[in-house]
Amino acid sequence: MSDLRRVGEDVARLGRVPSVDPLVTDSRRVWDQAVGVDVARNSLPVRRSGDALVVLCASASWANELTLLEGRVRRKLEELLEHPPARLRFEVGDVDDPSRQPPPAPPEPPRAPTEGDRRQASELARAIVDPELRTAAERAIAAALARDS
Repeated sequence: MSDLRRVGEDVARLGRVPSVDPLVTDSRRVWDQAVGVDVARNSLPVRRSGDALVVLCASASWANELTLLEGRVRRKLEELLEHPPARLRFEVGDVDDPSRQPPPAPPEPPRAPTEGDRRQASELARAIVDPELRTAAERAIAAALARDS
């Protein structure tokens, strides 16, 4: 018996799933412009707390530095946002944001089977009686050997 159950009724009963605060979304969109790329790599707006935008920082040093620069950062956000935060609060935390990560490199294209791959594939498929099936199996085996090497 499975412990899994549908949660649709619970969600309907409890209300809608909370969405991300527009202030956080808008601040993340302009954060690089507001603080610069180096600072943005080490800080990330994460939530609203009262009238403050809470920004996680990679270390206490970054949090301290940004606390000292709060006025300058708020003025820049006032230029960039229609509804800027009244205050900023900096806390130490995890600043990894998947949306800021570069996309993974594309996989290497498969290399073509070598003559050795083809010989080995031919040897492995030798017992197949049907010539069309044997040829198809040789191609598949050679491709697999090339991919795995």
